[in-house]
Amino acid sequence: MNVRELADVDALWRAAEAYLSRDPANNTHQLSAAKRIKELGARHGERFFVVYADDTAHELLASAIYVDSKALFLATMPPEAASALARHLRASDVPLCGVIGRRDLLPSFTDSYAKTFSTHVELMLYQLMKVPDYGRATGHARLATVDDLDLLIEWHRAFEIEVGMLNVPTPLAERVALRITHQQLILWIVDGIAVSMAGANPLPAASARIGPVYTPPTLRGHGYAQAVTAAASEHVQRDNPRTVFLFTDAVNPASNKAYQRIGYVHQSDHAHLLFDASDARAPLLRAEGIAISPRKNP
Repeated sequence: MNVRELADVDALWRAAEAYLSRDPANNTHQLSAAKRIKELGARHGERFFVVYADDTAHELLASAIYVDSKALFLATMPPEAASALARHLRASDVPLCGVIGRRDLLPSFTDSYAKTFSTHVELMLYQLMKVPDYGRATGHARLATVDDLDLLIEWHRAFEIEVGMLNVPTPLAERVALRITHQQLILWIVDGIAVSMAGANPLPAASARIGPVYTPPTLRGHGYAQAVTAAASEHVQRDNPRTVFLFTDAVNPASNKAYQRIGYVHQSDHAHLLFDASDARAPLLRAEGIAISPRKNP
């Protein structure tokens, strides 16, 4: 097994484009990270890894991206490749705070990384399988504009607090403004007032991912989240057909049911694990035995 660190995201893309494109659903985190870094540059210590079957570097088994939050995005890979990657990162003293990937793959990584960890969030991956159903909500969708920037910063901040999202170096205002510029935020409008939002992120491999989806608590229960998600799902395919995915928190049954009503079907389970920063070489806790951490706002 041959683990290599590549110089930049372009080198990773040359090595792994075909490999990542074979399973855009389960590789969506890495496809999203690669796209973002290609557009903005590696400004916060991002790093890029591949795993080959042997020293000839002919058979690519895996790729991974170390992102700005010091988390590692794993693509789909054989368990032995995940183990080899974990051993390499541990031996290289990469300051890894967490790992995100398909749930059934993570034990192979954590067993070899050999640090205690907790589960930050359990994720369910869904794929849109039909024309999206808008449901019963009144109103209409429109693209967000710069005039909506302050509102959308407020809503994104509320969303990130509610789901317990970890801090990233890029300022929130910059992230939201960029998404508005790229026409990636959709609003649901009722009587001229914005009541809900959804992100729509086109990705490589003719895929796309929806998120975040947020409705202020006082406006929930009217079907706005379903409607705006349906609108975002159509918007992201306005130029070309795409396979559309989204993640939900596994402990939120209301959102899971809403996305199923739209036409999304569960595909696989993923998770975001956090490593204990104080653990030098502590005994490992098995991924299967750790409960979901409390949410800041269930």
